[in-house]
Amino acid sequence: MKKLVLAALVGFVLTGCGGGGDDSGSPQPPIETKPQVVQGTINAVNVDANTIEVNGYSYNVASVAYGADTHYSIKDLQKNMMVAVFTSSKVGALVQLEPTMVGKVTHIDRANSTFVINGATLTFSLEQNIDVNDWVMVSTLPQATETGLGYKVLSVVKFEHEGIANHYEIEGQISNLTDIQFNLGAGTNVDYSNARIEDNATLQNGQWVEVKGQMNGDTFDAYEVEVETYDDSNNDHEIEGIVTWVNSDKSQFELNARGRFVVNSQTRFEDGSKVNLVAGELVEVTAVNGVAKEIEFERDFGGETGNWREFEREGYASSVGYDHFMIAGETFYVDAYTEFEDNLKLETLNGVYIDVEGVIIDGKKVAREIEREDD
Repeated sequence: MKKLVLAALVGFVLTGCGGGGDDSGSPQPPIETKPQVVQGTINAVNVDANTIEVNGYSYNVASVAYGADTHYSIKDLQKNMMVAVFTSSKVGALVQLEPTMVGKVTHIDRANSTFVINGATLTFSLEQNIDVNDWVMVSTLPQATETGLGYKVLSVVKFEHEGIANHYEIEGQISNLTDIQFNLGAGTNVDYSNARIEDNATLQNGQWVEVKGQMNGDTFDAYEVEVETYDDSNNDHEIEGIVTWVNSDKSQFELNARGRFVVNSQTRFEDGSKVNLVAGELVEVTAVNGVAKEIEFERDFGGETGNWREFEREGYASSVGYDHFMIAGETFYVDAYTEFEDNLKLETLNGVYIDVEGVIIDGKKVAREIEREDD
């Protein structure tokens, strides 16, 4: 979620939380408790009633925006668009559009249900009114592919709006990072040599980033790169997404390749149990300060987000490099989301007997948790 937008909207949420008390003394009907912030896909839009449904909650819409200065109406919203909803008891909900990609469609293969946007080839049956050179918003969830962490397309919405034309944006996971370039998602090549890095963050392989810029041939020339995490989710916050990794004792899991949550004895499970918490599951997570209060499983998703593969190995670490190490001749990689336990560090890992848990991305075994073990 965009940090600046979130900061600006906190005030919006808080100003709507007041109100007078009820001194009538009569019993009041139970009030539906909604999270202060919900991030997920739109389940339904009711223009006449001025409401949308997201993650099972109905919201009266006060405003719709994309970024800080592009505004829409509820008539522009469609089912399966990814949004963030900020609630206010007085004036309604502010809906912030959260597409994975914004840009121009450069190729369509209707026979194979694929199209190209921002250098990425995506699988989805486009509506007949969408043609090459149209500007669209694409909403996705992470998907495991043979070439890395790709995109499961949920919706493609055509826009004829001056705030969208000539605006390019793409989100994805960084791989093959160099001083001037990186790959994003399942194939987009990004040149960030002239880009501003939001918050002066240090870019690392494995990070999920939002990139704004311009397509230049087969390269996305970035002018702004922002690392996307759930670190700002300190209030009551519900997020829909794909579980992209779970540790062996299911005490931690990663959501949408951009944030990790803790599971403890107080975590509630809906439509499933802790046993069902595995990579590739579609869930709705209600979290406070990084701890999952509730995990609800969407059992009808159908496993359409690829073959998620995890691993666990033990052995002596050797041949330690700047982003990898070996165990018994097998190479393991580290990235932005690798956690080292027991005061371990990559640079001091050589010769230590360790237990490694992780996920296989683009054929590479990427460590998510490394801890010391007794040999």
